[in-house]
Amino acid sequence: MDSYRLTMMMAVVLMIVVIGEAQTNAYPACATELVPCVEYKNSKKPPNACCNPLKSVFQTQLACLCQIVLTPAFLESFGSNTTQTIRFVRSCNLNLSVSLCQDALSAPPPSVSVKPKATAGADEGGAGRVALSGFSFQLLFWCYVLFIY
Repeated sequence: MDSYRLTMMMAVVLMIVVIGEAQTNAYPACATELVPCVEYKNSKKPPNACCNPLKSVFQTQLACLCQIVLTPAFLESFGSNTTQTIRFVRSCNLNLSVSLCQDALSAPPPSVSVKPKATAGADEGGAGRVALSGFSFQLLFWCYVLFIY
């Protein structure tokens, strides 16, 4: 019976690690800034509510934007592809191309000599939050039931 509990415990720990890793790497960091653009993905002239965040990401997080553009599976989840996405970005007067993205993703990250000052509340409490999905909660609950009782 002890080897069964040990095996179950190892399986649960492995599942928790895999689930935690999957939850943290679900999408590129800059994707949340581009949410206003989702409803205009088929528009030939998206409004400023979409183009302004897109321009900001293009100027400050090009590698992240390119990671989105060159990840077909991510784009397919929104009913798009690389060609359509590049065309859409260009409709906001941004000169994006596959070759620019390939260069941006292959370039080493810029070195920062001065660390930016921390701003109170800038992460909106994100560092202190622990998110448990329904599945993670159930997994922890059943671990408790299996090993405590």
